[in-house]
This record gives sequence, structure tokens and C-alpha cells, in this order.
Amino acid sequence: MSSSSVESHTLAAESQNYTFFQSGRELDMKAINLCLQDQEYIGNIKKVQVYLDKMKKIVRPGCSQEVLDVAVSSMSSLVRILSVTSPTPKPHASL
Repeated sequence: MSSSSVESHTLAAESQNYTFFQSGRELDMKAINLCLQDQEYIGNIKKVQVYLDKMKKIVRPGCSQEVLDVAVSSMSSLVRILSVTSPTPKPHASL
């Protein structure tokens, strides 16, 4: 094998290793990105639960009619908006 042939073979092998390394690195970055997205998703779920808990503390028997009216109006609007934007099937009440 000539020296130029050996060099081109070596360069080709290094290029393949670099491509594999880059692909592995991209996969690692995708995994990290998915992990961060999962953490953000869980964080947002927890925020919704905190808001619901706060609402439950404010809207209790004995609260003013005005507070109750605002809560009912806001929640019904929110549910309408979410049901239109949600791709999942809407649950139905049992008969």
C-alpha cells in the first residue's frame, strides 16, 4: 500500500469516527433536551395544581357571590378553551 493510499484510508477512518462521535453527541443533546422538556412539563403541571389549590382556598362556602361568579365564569371559559385546543378525547360522564 502506498503512503498516499494509507493516508487516504486513515483520513476516511477518522472521518467515520468523527461522524459517529458527532451523531452520538447529537443523540446525547437530544436526550438532554427531552429531559429538560419533561422537567418543564412536570413543572407546569405542578403550577396548574398550585393555582387550583389556591382557587379551592378562595372559593369555599361562605365566599362572596361576586367571587363565586368570577370563579365560575373564569373556570367555564378556561374549560371551553382547553377542550377546543386539547387533541385528546374529552371524558364523558357515566350513564
